[in-house]
Amino acid sequence: MKHKTTFSPTDYLRQLNQALNNNEPETVLKLASNLAVKDALPIAELFSATQQLRESGHADQAIDLYRSWLKHTTSPIAYAVQFNLAVCLSDAKDDAAAEEAYRRALRLNPNFIEAYLNLGTLLERHGQFDEAIDLWRTALSVAKRNAGTNPALHIQVLNNLGRLLELLKNLQEAEQMLAQSLKLNPKQPKVLTHFVHLRQKQCEWPIYCEIEGVTLNDMLQATSALAMLSASNDPARQLAASRNYVQENVNIYPAPLANMSGYAHKRLRIGYLSSDFHAHAVAILTAELFELHDRENVEVYGFCWSSEDGSPIRARIIKAMDHFIGIAEISDEQAAQCIRSHEIDILVDLHGLTQGTRPNILSWRPAPVQITYLGFPGPTALPCIDYVLADKFVLPPELTPYFTERPLYMPRSFQINDRQREVGPRPTRADCGLPDDAFVFCSFNNNFKITEEVFTAWMRILSRVPGSVLWLVSDHQSVRSSLAAHAQRLGVDPERLLFAERVSPAAYLARYQAADLFLDTMPFNAGTTASDALWAGLPLLTCAGNTFSSRMAGSLLMAVDLPELITYSLQEYEDKAVSLTEQPEKIAAMKQQLQENRLSCSLFDSPQFVRDLENIFKEIAVQTPQNIKQTPINNIHNVDVLNFMRADFTGIVEVGSSSGALARAYRDINPACSYIGIEIDQDYAEASKQHCTEVIYGNVEHLPDETFKKLGDAQCWVFADALEHLYDPWQLLRRIKRNARSGVEVIACIPNAQYWGVQSALNSGRFIYQDSGLLDRTHIRWLTRITILDLFHANGFQVVEMISRILQQPSEEMIAGIRQIASASGSDPDLAVQDAIAFQYVVRAVAVD
Repeated sequence: MKHKTTFSPTDYLRQLNQALNNNEPETVLKLASNLAVKDALPIAELFSATQQLRESGHADQAIDLYRSWLKHTTSPIAYAVQFNLAVCLSDAKDDAAAEEAYRRALRLNPNFIEAYLNLGTLLERHGQFDEAIDLWRTALSVAKRNAGTNPALHIQVLNNLGRLLELLKNLQEAEQMLAQSLKLNPKQPKVLTHFVHLRQKQCEWPIYCEIEGVTLNDMLQATSALAMLSASNDPARQLAASRNYVQENVNIYPAPLANMSGYAHKRLRIGYLSSDFHAHAVAILTAELFELHDRENVEVYGFCWSSEDGSPIRARIIKAMDHFIGIAEISDEQAAQCIRSHEIDILVDLHGLTQGTRPNILSWRPAPVQITYLGFPGPTALPCIDYVLADKFVLPPELTPYFTERPLYMPRSFQINDRQREVGPRPTRADCGLPDDAFVFCSFNNNFKITEEVFTAWMRILSRVPGSVLWLVSDHQSVRSSLAAHAQRLGVDPERLLFAERVSPAAYLARYQAADLFLDTMPFNAGTTASDALWAGLPLLTCAGNTFSSRMAGSLLMAVDLPELITYSLQEYEDKAVSLTEQPEKIAAMKQQLQENRLSCSLFDSPQFVRDLENIFKEIAVQTPQNIKQTPINNIHNVDVLNFMRADFTGIVEVGSSSGALARAYRDINPACSYIGIEIDQDYAEASKQHCTEVIYGNVEHLPDETFKKLGDAQCWVFADALEHLYDPWQLLRRIKRNARSGVEVIACIPNAQYWGVQSALNSGRFIYQDSGLLDRTHIRWLTRITILDLFHANGFQVVEMISRILQQPSEEMIAGIRQIASASGSDPDLAVQDAIAFQYVVRAVAVD
């Protein structure tokens, strides 16, 4: 007679908890499933079981267990399990099923804020923005009805709404949401960052308004690097904002991915990094740059994380690149590895610290030289950026202390431009909604660049020029209303503010011709917009300040030969604007000059710009020739060392014989010579045996006395890039002289620790050891011309010949810096420059009594 097994929930639960404690996922699944179908699995054990299943790689079984539990449960808190199931499904990329699970959770519990938050995020990810907003508005109502119950969730709902409303250009309501969030918790720096920039975008002045619990210093600290370009004309404050961002968001990795010695490619590989390769100002400026690169000497790569927008400018940029590589779907580290795999010589970041930046790609240092350009007109404070591309107007020497990047000075203008931009037929003023008989000032800059101080100056200009109008651009009614209210307050009829509508690119450029004078913003000047105006033939009046961003338009005016339109105070700016309204013939002459010189002036001579840029790239690229690399084996000998070796030596010892290339070259000249190599690397020793008469495998500093005595007949010891690898070269030189049976000389090639590239690495803090070159990590001793002379003299040798090997000349700015340091330390500036140019020294020294 068979006995039927009785199901005992208590026993099963006991066994389940034991299996959970022992981390036995298979047993956990079996026991939990049995309990679930009997509606006997407590929710705590359900969550523990599903968590263990997921952590052990059984996410599908966790989902099945949740579904089984829900199918058989009568629990009033099933909504929480529906929520957890939705999270699992979302992690498994089954968004449709996750959405339905979240909705079931909300049907079971309409007050479940967490489900509203997650479902809204899922919908946002799929572009269902309005539905996400509606869900979060409902969640906000729930949070308000239950005020104080869970303030953290209440704040999160407000922040989600503020963020998405800002993306959807509903700026006024976005600001209101963030203001409510800050009222609940003032200690939210990231929320405060968005709040400040939202006020800038709406021209809500003062930008730094009163919020209970938030100080002015809190707002300044939270102002983003981009927002600070408009908020302050103080270069120190701009640098501080960038440093704040870097400190909070950027990882600093100790070892670069790139080969910091360079790659010695036949063509220089230039990589451009950006998410703005679409209908964006950066793309509009740079399209022709990529097309004009000299393909005989340069290979162009684009690394992009923007989505396809179908725009003609994106298609043109993709076509202009030799290689266009999408990195949107991979992590920062993977993106850096991708860039490294292409052996990029110079990586140009076109993004900077603007929205959507991915600075941690650069932190991995995927290229030996990294430059910031165009995207962010201010200091990035990124330690992984070496240079900023500039000119001497936009970044004069007095401003360089406020940049962590070293300036690369373009000889004409820092800004590239695209000469292919089509300017449409000139519209009538009526077509543009402008009065025929008025003087038309225009300013088509981004609204967040308009400051209260500049707008007040504009209103004074309008007051001084009766009948004049100011033509602006804005898609936001809140901005138009705000500016109208400010004008009214300043005594100017708001009807004198006119707003342009969006039009095609060609029509946009054409309508500049309907205006009389462009009024620039300050301290964040027009960049692309300034080029647009000048390309279309409209003079631009600017006020240059104390920062890169406040000197951009001035740089462009210098490049179109209109320096008279640069002012240096708002009063001068205001007076110049008014004066020009009284000189129509002067404005007409300027317009004619812009039209006639459009293709010949520096600003729009894009081919010359690209030639200048490529010359700079050649200067800064790390392109170490193979015959100067010291660690890797190669079949190239050092010609300068060979030239110092007399053709009649009967015995030579070479320390570090490597492949034997030098031995082969010398024995071609003098086959009868006894040529002994000493090599510490076994593979190298084997390689050099075919060219040396004998090879000693071992460390020259540890050779026994009897071996050294056998080498006493050698007339010459050679150290071709080897002396710097020794722990005690002083003792070795004494030992060579002591064991020599007749006159002996030493010929050595030694890297120069005073080389300008080493000085630059020290000054920038990037003294990073590498696989080869001057900063070879196997170098133990660092010598200069003076210490080399002292090394030989102190150990019984006299240097009779010494030449410099020159790899690359320093820039004029570097030479000036070297001279300045030498003068400050009481040294000879001319000699300091001479000593800094030598990459290596080749020395011949003879033993003396």
